[in-house]
Amino acid sequence: MFDKIQPSNQESPPKKVLVAEDNNSVRRFIEIILQRAGYEVLTTPDGLEAMKAATENTFDAVVADALMPNLTGFDLFRILRQNPVYRNVPMILLSGFEQKGELQLADAYLLKENNMKENLIKSLSTLISRSELQENQPC
Repeated sequence: MFDKIQPSNQESPPKKVLVAEDNNSVRRFIEIILQRAGYEVLTTPDGLEAMKAATENTFDAVVADALMPNLTGFDLFRILRQNPVYRNVPMILLSGFEQKGELQLADAYLLKENNMKENLIKSLSTLISRSELQENQPC
């Protein structure tokens, strides 16, 4: 009489992460760990290229090195936060050493150290989930 409704077996598409890192080895390392964690990743060698990528695509999160040529991670986040599309997108700042300054531009601040892999995956997952919950909240 009534057809059974079959649950959807379609998985949601992978979350897209924009990575800006000037060091080739670190950039490739981040790309690999994020891809293995199930993220779609676009990498750029500096903040200016990341800015261009952000105008041509949308991302679920942005990961950037604090200090890069052309446009620092701080500058990139400051510009992106002014854009309504990226205002609430999770942003993670990476650095090889303790930073001072505008850390409030980032949702998380991680040192490039031995446990960066675990910290990055955990932070991304938590921040993207929190962002999705906020988007689904009634106004």
